[in-house]
Amino acid sequence: MTDPGTLQRSTSATRRVDAKVWIGILALVAYIVFAAGLGNLLGGLAGEGDDLGEFALSHLIPLPIAIALALAFVHRAGWSGPVWRETPTFRLRPHRWWLIAIPVCALLVPLGEAFSVPWADRTVTFVLVVALGTLLVGLGEELVCRGILIFSFRERHGELVTMLGTAALFALAHVYSSLWHGLQPAVIAFQVAALALSGVTYYWVRRVTGRLWVGVLLHAFTDFVLYVGSGAGNSAEAMDTTVDAGNPVSLTAQVLLAVLAAISVVSVILEDRRTRRRAG
Repeated sequence: MTDPGTLQRSTSATRRVDAKVWIGILALVAYIVFAAGLGNLLGGLAGEGDDLGEFALSHLIPLPIAIALALAFVHRAGWSGPVWRETPTFRLRPHRWWLIAIPVCALLVPLGEAFSVPWADRTVTFVLVVALGTLLVGLGEELVCRGILIFSFRERHGELVTMLGTAALFALAHVYSSLWHGLQPAVIAFQVAALALSGVTYYWVRRVTGRLWVGVLLHAFTDFVLYVGSGAGNSAEAMDTTVDAGNPVSLTAQVLLAVLAAISVVSVILEDRRTRRRAG
C-alpha cells in the first residue's frame, strides 16, 4: 500500500532506462531542436506579414515530430506511469488544500484575458489553426517539462530542486526563440522571469491534480488566448504583446499566483524535511 504521506513513484523493475537528470535535460534539448530550431526555420519561409502562415509552418510540422519522438522515448524507457500521473496532493499528508488555488488562478488568467481578445477581427481559419497549434504546444512542453524532466529530477532530488530546476529550464528553453526574433535583453529577461513563474505554476497543476493532461489543456488554453489576442505568428512576439494588462480578473490572478508560488517554496522545503524524516 502506498504511504499517504509520500509521492507515488515507479519501481526500477518497470523501467528500461534509469531516470537521471542529464537524460531529462537531453530530452528537453532534443525537443527545442525540433520545436524551436526547425520551427523557426520553417516559420521563416512564410511571407512578410503572414502571421497565420508563420504560425502554421512553425507549429503544425515540427511539433508532431518532436511529440512523437518524446512519446516513443517515454514508452521505450518504461516511464509511462510516472510521466503521466502521480498521487494528487490532496491524498498526501498534510493535504494542503490551499494548493488548489494555484490551478484555479492559472485558469483565471487566460479566462480574464479572453474577454479582451478582438474575436471579431480574427478569421475562423486563424482561430482553428491556432487552437490546433497551441494544443500541440501544450502537449509537447508539458510532456517534456512536467513529464520527462520532472521524473528525471524527482528520482535524484527532492521536490524543492525538482520544482525550481524544472521551472528554470522551462523558462530558459524559450530564450532561443526570443534571440532568434531579435528581442531586446531586457525583454528576454522579463520573459524568463514570467516563464519561470509559469513553470512553478504548471508544476503545481500536475501535483494538485495528479494528472499531466490537466496541465496540457491549461497550457494550451493559455497559449491559445495569448496567440489569438496578439495575432502574432511566433511565441517571442506573442509573449511581447500584452492582451490587456489592466484586466482585473487576469491581473488579480497573476498577483495571487506570484504570492502562492512564493509560499509554495516554503511548502516544498517542509515537504522535503518530512520525506527525509520518514526515510531516516
